[in-house]
Amino acid sequence: MQKPILITIGDPNGIGPEICRKLMANLPKTKHPVVLVGESSFKGKVQPGKVSKAAGAASIAWVRQAVELVQAGKAAAVVTAPICKEAVEKTIPNFQGHTEFIGEMCGDKEPVLALVHGDWVVAHVSTHVSLAEAIKKANPKRIVKVGKLLNNFLKKYKGIKNPKIGVAGINPHAGEHGLFGKEEIQSIMPAVKKLRSMKINAIGPLPADVVFPQLKSKVFDGVIAMYHDQGHVVTKTLAFNLGDKREVGGVNTTLGLPVLRTSVDHGVGFDIAGKNKADPASLGDALLLADKLA
Repeated sequence: MQKPILITIGDPNGIGPEICRKLMANLPKTKHPVVLVGESSFKGKVQPGKVSKAAGAASIAWVRQAVELVQAGKAAAVVTAPICKEAVEKTIPNFQGHTEFIGEMCGDKEPVLALVHGDWVVAHVSTHVSLAEAIKKANPKRIVKVGKLLNNFLKKYKGIKNPKIGVAGINPHAGEHGLFGKEEIQSIMPAVKKLRSMKINAIGPLPADVVFPQLKSKVFDGVIAMYHDQGHVVTKTLAFNLGDKREVGGVNTTLGLPVLRTSVDHGVGFDIAGKNKADPASLGDALLLADKLA
């Protein structure tokens, strides 16, 4: 029998439990059995839409438990419903998010976050840091790490022998040959050169407003974004409908860790928590990706 895929139910005060319930009621066909990790009555009061220390502590404890089960060889993968960083931070100071937390559990304090939406794949050089800090983190060593992991992921996910990877610049027009900043010349170009010396088909740096339309047009198989919003804004614009229907799609996954983890690509939805309006589509996408990769 296949090892199970574990789905953590997220912050009890958010939409996590609702989308888990909806998904389990209409579970897609998977090779692996699916098990929820959480408590229907955790040690605290459920208060939809509220930031709660107890809810934050419970939600991250379930993540820890699920990751430990995968590390112990008792489960195949972890799929995470959304947690509230502010709530978790009340018990874990300086908490940044699922990606960094699971990375630290696996011995990698700087894991790589990627967004996946069908053929659309974007890996990020940095995630939950300020823009000023993100510029510092866009160094050649980090960009090369992201490129290697993205290349390996695309080979497995798309079955491509030599994926074509677009590398975004960090400044407008990719710096315009140093006119709008030197980061492309000093950090990104050396990283691309190093990746190409490793037989990885990386091209760039390219202006962000060019490379993402090229990804949509399938010129590239994946793109390296230099910071959180550069990759997230365009991905969510394509994958989300936040009108009355509240439709969401796409998956957040962590690359290069010994624990396979995928996640919804949206937040806790405190504004609609408890109103039966949450869409489980992104959670379903995350489950199917974990099932495929596992």
